[in-house]
Amino acid sequence: MYRIRGFDPGRSGPVARIGGLALIVGIAGLALAGCHPAASASPATSASATASATGAVTQGAAATPSPRLSVPGTHSSTVVYRISSQVSTVIVISHVGDITVIGGGLTTSAATVTQEADYSSSPPATSRTISGKTLTVTYTCPVQLVCGVAYIVRVPRDVTVQATAGAGAIRLTGLGGRVTAKADVGSIAATGLTGSVVSLTTDVGGISATFAATPATVQAISRSSTNFVIVTTTS
Repeated sequence: MYRIRGFDPGRSGPVARIGGLALIVGIAGLALAGCHPAASASPATSASATASATGAVTQGAAATPSPRLSVPGTHSSTVVYRISSQVSTVIVISHVGDITVIGGGLTTSAATVTQEADYSSSPPATSRTISGKTLTVTYTCPVQLVCGVAYIVRVPRDVTVQATAGAGAIRLTGLGGRVTAKADVGSIAATGLTGSVVSLTTDVGGISATFAATPATVQAISRSSTNFVIVTTTS
């Protein structure tokens, strides 16, 4: 286990090697970034790409829901999509809301997306687009007091995963491919990872990662001096 807590802002952390594990930890100054603008949502927005991400809509997903927003007067909805197209890379972008990505348990290279929307007046416009074998999941919001989407995404174990949260926690479980996770404001927790390359970055929040197999390289960066970084390998 490698643990770093309370580095001064602007100070770089050490590079450590735990068996075959190369760990790079850095602490930069406090940088509180706001939510991503809607324009940065998805690189694939063509009508044909949207049409290729198809699936039945059902209620009551088997996934464990993330905590919902608790603001009087807000509306909530939960929808589940099954992506029938084969995917090798999954990109999940949530401006406000938690992201959970769960690997394994699927017999094909399809994926399922559970979106939990909370809004004060108009529902967010969600999208699931495919470009080649890359699935991008995100949303945009009309101007209003409250609007956000939490995602629970189930993917084949070995796909590449990129998760970006503006304000929200990121949880990663059972992933065996390359993993990149970035949170502006929110913690990152990863368990049971077996991929060879992992990059975890948060501006405000802690990082905890547990590996079931020793990776080649792990980069874990927390940019607040009061945050913590914990990396453990169980192999």
